[in-house]
Amino acid sequence: MTRDNVPAPVQPPDPSPARQQPAAGPGLTAAIVQGAAQGAARSFTARLVDKFLTNPPDWLRALWHMLPRPWDH
Repeated sequence: MTRDNVPAPVQPPDPSPARQQPAAGPGLTAAIVQGAAQGAARSFTARLVDKFLTNPPDWLRALWHMLPRPWDH
């Protein structure tokens, strides 16, 4: 068989375009709810840390002072 008689390779068809997600749906709603929950948790944590760092309760202050300091050893 000569080179001229070799059949040309067959090109596979173009892949179909990716299916697009609808603009609004259960996935979007779940993402919004999750984002809101994370934002609320961050806000709560920030307020808690701010409160304890600016005016810690006596028990926390005593506990902090009982901890060994690495530079003392």
